[in-house]
Amino acid sequence: MLRMKLGRSGEDRIINIVTAVLCILVLIVTVYPVYYCLIYSFNDGKDAAKQAIYFWPRKFSLENYKIVFQNKAIYPAFMMTMLRSIVGTVLAVFCMAMAAYALSKDNLKGRKVYMIMGVITLYFSAGVVQSYLLYREMRLLDSFWVYILPNIFQFYYIILFISFFRELPAALEESAQMDGAGYFTILFKIIIPLSTPVIATVSLFVGVWHWNDWFHPAFFIQNESLMTLPAVLMRAMSLAEAQQTLQKMIAVPSQSSTTMESVRYAMLIVSILPVTIIYPFVQKFFLKGMMLGAVKE
Repeated sequence: MLRMKLGRSGEDRIINIVTAVLCILVLIVTVYPVYYCLIYSFNDGKDAAKQAIYFWPRKFSLENYKIVFQNKAIYPAFMMTMLRSIVGTVLAVFCMAMAAYALSKDNLKGRKVYMIMGVITLYFSAGVVQSYLLYREMRLLDSFWVYILPNIFQFYYIILFISFFRELPAALEESAQMDGAGYFTILFKIIIPLSTPVIATVSLFVGVWHWNDWFHPAFFIQNESLMTLPAVLMRAMSLAEAQQTLQKMIAVPSQSSTTMESVRYAMLIVSILPVTIIYPFVQKFFLKGMMLGAVKE
């Protein structure tokens, strides 16, 4: 109280100033690369190649985005990516929450074996060839479910769920069991409604992974109708780069005002924009979800 009356000391002011400066520096380092991609994508490609831009578009142009959206495959790919992200996230969170609830119980038979098996998957994977052979035997190749089924269980997120469920008061379950509630009733009517922070956190991670993944469509999908947005953008970027290289080899001047670099930045903005819009709505749960188990009483 005495310090509050006398005001902050000089040491406090110095610490606050240093903290503010460090936070501003971290903000600049984090945000500026994305901002740079944005202003570059709205600038004339050839103009940006001649002289660097730093703060705002020097010669405003929408040609880069016209090149991106002229690719007709981008629209069904966008819808497929949306469908994959929604279905994959909902099923993954649902299945991992149920598995984590069971694993959070010490009286589960074989719990230690299940936990060891799960931890092993955090450090070792079968590899591309083995995964391809497995998916072929399961008839998942060239199927929508190759996006969903192999990624339903990710043990790192199960550990997050387990940590959160163990933080909930045991009295809640005990009182529900005394009233005759079973495990499923307790999970869906008591545990899940109280688990919004961890559900939002895991949903964000899983959804972003599904949105950005190009590995599965590149290796396990040949049907064009099942291609996702990252795969289509990668293919379009490779094609544009090949065309630009061919023009240089045969010395044919390009009539377009775009460059490979400017189109690449436009593709990047298109791919990250939906996730950027969604993130602020779940950000308030993010910190609480990531701090699971960090404080022990």
